[in-house]
Amino acid sequence: MTSSDKSSDTRRTQLYKGVLELALLSLLDEEPQYGLRILDRLREGAGLDLSEGTLYPLLHRLNKAGLILSEWRHEADASHPRKYYALTAIGQAELNAQRHDWLTLTQNLNAFLLRRSS
Repeated sequence: MTSSDKSSDTRRTQLYKGVLELALLSLLDEEPQYGLRILDRLREGAGLDLSEGTLYPLLHRLNKAGLILSEWRHEADASHPRKYYALTAIGQAELNAQRHDWLTLTQNLNAFLLRRSS
């Protein structure tokens, strides 16, 4: 791996850290979901290349902060119980605030970047 590749990976990691919480809260706004499903949906739907080692500490932190709650469920088609995560009312308010901030930031930054490239 070259120095340029490492720099690109570091930059990408920092960008992911900034948007992962927003993407996760947005996903849980749809419906409660279990960990591996969340991981798959964030990878496939949001294009975030993240690991379980990144996701589960974030879920724990958000749960501790009261933004999400968790519960064990045993479904008939599953061989073992799964821990489901759902958005709380506080989490919904935080999602709304983060979504507003993100949309404002990206709108302004896109306008700036497009102006600078022409």
